[in-house]
Order: sequence, then C-alpha cells, then structure tokens
Amino acid sequence: MSKGTVVLTGIGSGIGFETARCLLSEGYRILGFDIARGRFDELSGDCTFVELDVRDFQRQKEAIESEARSHIMTGLVACAGIIQRRPYLELDEETFDRHLDINLKGPFFACQAMLPILRAQGKGSIVLFASSIARTGSATGAHYAATKGGILGLARTLALETARDGIRVNVVSPGVTDTPQPRGHATDEELYAKAAKVPLGRIGQPQDMAQAVTFLLSDDSSYITGQDLRITGGAGLF
Repeated sequence: MSKGTVVLTGIGSGIGFETARCLLSEGYRILGFDIARGRFDELSGDCTFVELDVRDFQRQKEAIESEARSHIMTGLVACAGIIQRRPYLELDEETFDRHLDINLKGPFFACQAMLPILRAQGKGSIVLFASSIARTGSATGAHYAATKGGILGLARTLALETARDGIRVNVVSPGVTDTPQPRGHATDEELYAKAAKVPLGRIGQPQDMAQAVTFLLSDDSSYITGQDLRITGGAGLF
C-alpha cells in the first residue's frame, strides 16, 4: 500500500537520488524535480520526473497541484542546491544571487506550493536541507553558508506557523558527504583525509542522509518539529 507522494527536489543525483531510492523502498510514491534527469532512470518504483528549475515557482506549483488531484501528498523534501566556492572578496553579485535563488528561494517556493495542500489534508511533513557550514562557516563559502543559515530560520518559522495544522517542518544538516558537490572541489585524497577529523572515522554517505529523511517523514517522528538534525558523524560537536 502506498504511503502517499513525496515531492523531492534535486532527484537527479547525490543525496536527492539516494533519498528517492530509500523512500521508494519504503512504499512512498515520488514526484521528483530537477533540471536534468541525471540518474533518475536508475530508480525502480512508483516515481515521476518533472524537468524544472526550482527557481520557477509557477512550474513547481502546477506540478504539485496536478499530482495532488490524484494522490495523497505525504510531504516535501528539498534537496536541490549548489555550491561554487569563491574567496569572499572575489564573490560577485551574480554568483551570490544564484546561490540565494537556488539554495534558499527554491525551497521557499516549494514550501509555498506544498503547504496549502498539506493544510487541507491536515497532515504532512517537510524536510529542508541546510548544512553544517551554516554554523561553522567555511573559507570560500560565505554565500553558501548564508543561504543554508537562511534555511534554518525558514524551517523554524514554518514549524511554528504550521504545527496546529498537523504539519511538521524539520531540517537535515549534513557534514562532509561523498556526493558530486564536494568532489567538484576536492580530490579523493583531500575528501577522505577529512575522515580523520570525524569522530566516527568516515565521511558521510548519501544513504546516511536518506535514512534521516525517511525517519523525519514517518510517523516515528510524529512529535518532532522545528529541529535541525545534524548528520555529521560527530564532527563539530558544540
């Protein structure tokens, strides 16, 4: 029996792809958004792909409303994001705005499109993605850290506004994770050298984040809202 539809942005690769695979195995239906199919065709299960840019509110709204006409909507997982590292004084307005639009405005739009449907149902769960960098900062990552810090504020506010509607809003904040994003800025040696600084002795894998998302969407987390679940292997404890 289907557990309903989860809207998932950034389904084509990385954490989004692995989250889709995990949710499908648990009996959810997936409505996936991305600018390209990526690895989508490797998925097996009840899933639909919509090619769109998360900066396009109207396209997200239309796709979600169309899905809701024939399926119960369980929740939203906003995984889509970018990071293009720049030293602070070399950070131009175009790069800053692109990160702001995709990393923060994209989830903002997705939530605005999804919330009226979840409110009408009287139940639902939203999971947004921040980053450990939102709290620690990162050299050459000021713009990324700013957008992910914004996600924390957005999620907490939405959690307060929607709790009495039966909707829960939480955040997953990964530490360094083996996805295409960090691999675009580091060699294998540099990436895995970071494992020595992680108390659990390894960097994160996409499935670590996917399992956390699955928990936050399920009834097992029915009394959890407004929280930031830091999946870091113990790194950055404070």
